[in-house]
Amino acid sequence: MKRPTVIVAGAGSAGCVAARRCAEMGLKTLLLDRKPLHEVGRKVCGDEISKSHFEATGIEFPVGLEVSCKIAGADVYPPSMSNELKVRGWTEFDGWTVNRIEFGQRLLKEAINAGVAFKSECHVTGPLFRQGRVAGVSYKDKSEGGAERNTYSKLVIDASGYAGTIRNKLDDPLVERTIDKEDVALCHREILKLNMPLAEPAVARVFLGRGVAPSGYAWIFPKGVQEVNAGIGVAGGGGRGSPKSYFQSFKKRYPLLHRSSLIDSGGGAVPVRRPLMSLVAGGVAFVGDAASQVNPIHGGGIGAGMRAGIILGEVAKGAIARNQLSASGLWHYNVRFMRGFGKRLASLDIFRRLLQSVSDEDMNFGFEKRLLEAGDLMAANRGNGLSLGNFDKLRRVRRGIGRLGLLRSLQKAAGLMKRISKLYDSYPSSEAGLEQWNHSVKDIVNSAQFD
Repeated sequence: MKRPTVIVAGAGSAGCVAARRCAEMGLKTLLLDRKPLHEVGRKVCGDEISKSHFEATGIEFPVGLEVSCKIAGADVYPPSMSNELKVRGWTEFDGWTVNRIEFGQRLLKEAINAGVAFKSECHVTGPLFRQGRVAGVSYKDKSEGGAERNTYSKLVIDASGYAGTIRNKLDDPLVERTIDKEDVALCHREILKLNMPLAEPAVARVFLGRGVAPSGYAWIFPKGVQEVNAGIGVAGGGGRGSPKSYFQSFKKRYPLLHRSSLIDSGGGAVPVRRPLMSLVAGGVAFVGDAASQVNPIHGGGIGAGMRAGIILGEVAKGAIARNQLSASGLWHYNVRFMRGFGKRLASLDIFRRLLQSVSDEDMNFGFEKRLLEAGDLMAANRGNGLSLGNFDKLRRVRRGIGRLGLLRSLQKAAGLMKRISKLYDSYPSSEAGLEQWNHSVKDIVNSAQFD
């Protein structure tokens, strides 16, 4: 495809879905990825995705070899690893851990079947420009000995992951080129065969606390009766030690992982903050990890990226039909995502900051006294904040005598989560209102101090 209408850089889940939707809308679409064909889909992550994302996008549920394990609940542990919060019976939580290669290959196949032209082993090195806007990409093609190629298009979609290969080379006031270190989690993950079968093979486990992972989390997600995806994410920049070293300590501490055997391991980085203030600029749009479309609590981004990919393909069709590839012409992608799923991620950014600020001692107390309940976690995950009514506040005050500071932090977080969600409901309908809107967002985020 020498003259594509759309170029998508990156064949992860978000890139494949965006490319497929563009092709379904009748756009000549070229998808580039630096991996060999058989490696597309491989990524270090937790591999978990909720059913709700498929229901929202119309993408077929994972089946057969794509499914490692069904998920129907979670246990959330404080630093003491006792008094865990058991989350059960919430159908919106139901989902799967997936085999990323099998699932990724299926998404790629669906994109190709929709008409997408795919080139593997192509390393995108940066954007090309015409008349002040992005108009294509440069890439090195391994099949041609690493020769540098330039391909032009009407729209470029950066789906290159945390690296933001296109985004980080743009000089545009709409574009956040870099992500602050405190908003990035460095992760180490291992696929392990356990010494004994899981008692509850459909239950995920999440572990909080500075002693487990400073400003982060640990996870154990089942991938079968006797196999798990386990790892640690550590946020906040340097000086905290490597996530691998924290994970090795965690393995020694948690009995389930004792005498387990290693199947696979790896590391990576993921943004754990609200989405970029703008997902578009002239001739370019961002999707998936490149757009910070990731759950700030656990770093999961498959579902958010798929949701965004569908929206972006539909907006791209209209913008190209009108020949309006400026940021204004693509702006509806911002509006649809931010006022929808984006506000959920923004609310969870506040919740993350609360969890990172709480001492291990206070967190253990909070779990013991149930100052947070399963319903709170699910409401937060839906973007509904922490609904603490007057009666509920009184009941929790009685439980939380001796930790009134912790209760005040919970109440403050509840208010900020509601404020930022409301602000995202009124995401500006044009770029003219973005500066003031983003200033208001930063005011709320900067207020999320709970020390």
